[in-house]
Amino acid sequence: MIHIEPKEMTVPQVHAYLLSGVAPRPIALVSTLSSDGKRNLSPFSFFNAFGANPPTVAFSPARRGRDGTLKDTYNNLMATKECTIQAVTHSIMHQVNLASAEWPSEVDEFEKSGLTPVASDIVRPPRVAESPFQMECKLTQMVHLGESKASGNLAICEVVKFHIAEELLEGNIIHPARIGHVARNGGAWWSRVTAENLFQLPKPPATPLIGYDGLPASIKQSHLLSANNLAQLGNYQTIPGEDEIASLPKPESGVEYSATLFERMEREGQYEAMWKLACAAMTAGASALESLFHRTARVALDQRDDREFAWKVLGYWLNRSAQN
Repeated sequence: MIHIEPKEMTVPQVHAYLLSGVAPRPIALVSTLSSDGKRNLSPFSFFNAFGANPPTVAFSPARRGRDGTLKDTYNNLMATKECTIQAVTHSIMHQVNLASAEWPSEVDEFEKSGLTPVASDIVRPPRVAESPFQMECKLTQMVHLGESKASGNLAICEVVKFHIAEELLEGNIIHPARIGHVARNGGAWWSRVTAENLFQLPKPPATPLIGYDGLPASIKQSHLLSANNLAQLGNYQTIPGEDEIASLPKPESGVEYSATLFERMEREGQYEAMWKLACAAMTAGASALESLFHRTARVALDQRDDREFAWKVLGYWLNRSAQN
């Protein structure tokens, strides 16, 4: 771990650490018009949403790092107080990358990038036809974060109209695998959202939870369960009682414990089979029994986030330990 204060670094170093450490960042593809009607299109990865009532997004048309000059997007926003903001998807990333080049102010990036302008309904700047998610926005506040090279300008905008491709929707959300966002990392690195790299992690319920501090000492001190595993266990309502533990799959008669088979099931993520082998090991009087149950719980947590099964396995061991 290195420890550096920004004042000890050059601005390019600070910029590089921010962009590579605060990542991946969504990209705002911003369309604006100059006071005399010239179109401008530019992407910004200092961008996010900040409220729903009113719907508010913000991005930073920062000053240029080489000379501190202001970008066309900033100048246009200050003049007209309007823009459109589009999502950037994998299907248009090369066009968006081309639009990010330092074109002269009189150049129309729609023409240079091959992206298609389409008339907006409320604001004057056009939308980008190829983006499946578009927002018409009005500038509510421009916050100046400095007057030097690479200083930010936070453009806070209210969304006055959404335009969403219907095929993206699943219920009341835009399914991430359907829209196919790309995002920015440090340097020349980008990220892509695909079905394969998506996962779900529901928010903790409003009901009281065990919490990390409420875990039994033998579980909290486990050398097999990671801190992340312990947080999974803490995100559960109660330690299961005997009735719940009794619902675990019953070990089959004739199952014999084999350390080699247990390790193979562990590699394959077969935690229900691991549970049955752990029970067989207990019958056979094998050593290091606690580790077998902890390893079974760990695989249930790591493979499927199956907290219910993991807690029952651990609860079973806790009960047996207490009886002995």
